[in-house]
Amino acid sequence: MARTIVPLTNTKINSSKPKDKDYKLFDGGGLFLIIAKTGGKRWRLKYRFNNKEKVLSLGVYPNLSLKDARNLREEYKSLIANGIDPSEEKKQKKEEIKLEEEKNTNTFNKVSQEWLANYKTEVSENYHDKLGKALENYIYPFIQNQSMEDITRLDIIEILQDLKNKGILETANRVHMLLNKIYKYAVTLEYVQHNIIADIEQKNIIGKTTKKHYPTFTKEKDIKGLLLAIDEYNGDYTTKMALKMLPYVFVRSYNIRHCEWSEIDFESKQWIIPANKMKTKTEFILPLPNQVIEILKEVQQFSGDGKYVFPSLRDKNRPMSDNTLISALRRMGYSKEEFVPHSFRAMFSTIAYENANHKDGHKFTGEVIEALLAHKEKNKIKDAYNRASYKESMRSLIEWYANYLNKIISRKD
Repeated sequence: MARTIVPLTNTKINSSKPKDKDYKLFDGGGLFLIIAKTGGKRWRLKYRFNNKEKVLSLGVYPNLSLKDARNLREEYKSLIANGIDPSEEKKQKKEEIKLEEEKNTNTFNKVSQEWLANYKTEVSENYHDKLGKALENYIYPFIQNQSMEDITRLDIIEILQDLKNKGILETANRVHMLLNKIYKYAVTLEYVQHNIIADIEQKNIIGKTTKKHYPTFTKEKDIKGLLLAIDEYNGDYTTKMALKMLPYVFVRSYNIRHCEWSEIDFESKQWIIPANKMKTKTEFILPLPNQVIEILKEVQQFSGDGKYVFPSLRDKNRPMSDNTLISALRRMGYSKEEFVPHSFRAMFSTIAYENANHKDGHKFTGEVIEALLAHKEKNKIKDAYNRASYKESMRSLIEWYANYLNKIISRKD
């Protein structure tokens, strides 16, 4: 004869006191309450599924009331009747909640910043800063706090079309490449299952773009006018001296602005630019002609006690700002269509190539010219050989170019 179970009441539960051992209070239908010797009261449900007896934890009394415990019992009995194991159902719900929490945690901001931090060792400090600014300026305003899983192709297309509508197609292409890198990283670490950027036809959304060529001067009269304009510049002293040095070294704007005294070797007449400041991510040793050494010795009297060769006008402990050189060129009357700081590189490259193996020119090959521009040789073995073998050739070529510029300045029209 089956034992008759009298359903529980709140009064009976509340009056139940701990004993030396845990004991149970039954409510019927497999629902019971464990009264622990420590004083806690925990709901359990005993049931059979596939001829196996199982016990499911429901919660703690009084957080889970008697009424709610009974409702759960009926809910789980209904699942059993439909061939669903309540334990597995509970596990699945926990997993779904966990996945949803992870999904909400894995925002584009979190994943992109994680990628950016890991990518720092792959590129120069300057380029890494530019990537961070691109995220802030062009991408975050649209999808910063969205879950990676919830971002759609249309969201990405909106970002690219916004840049296209503003007429900055080159930026749109770079943002597309940036997003592709981030999504590849996200797929690798299983933040998302698929790289949606790969499904976007770049040309259809952005349109065809032409490669940007920096404006520059190659005619001697134009070069002479520029060099004389720099000589006559009456703005900030360090800005003027940076502009005087730049034609002779033709490095990227970031490198001249962030040049440190510790990188200059006066004895060997060379500038040792560390790998973290180079686009190629390798240390670059640039031989310095006498004209540059003279400029540096003059500047040393002004900023030699600080870190930077060309410090900020406002703070000697900070490098010259990004717009300083551009603004100086504008004050001298040169528009962005005529000349920019990067144009000094194009100027050297054009003149060096045009005068290679020329009667009044120099005898050095394109490899030496590219080495002076710190362009990366794709062949790693050849790259290592070039850096070792072109040292003297690089010095001779940069000295030829410095003298070439001096001849232009002194030449009478």
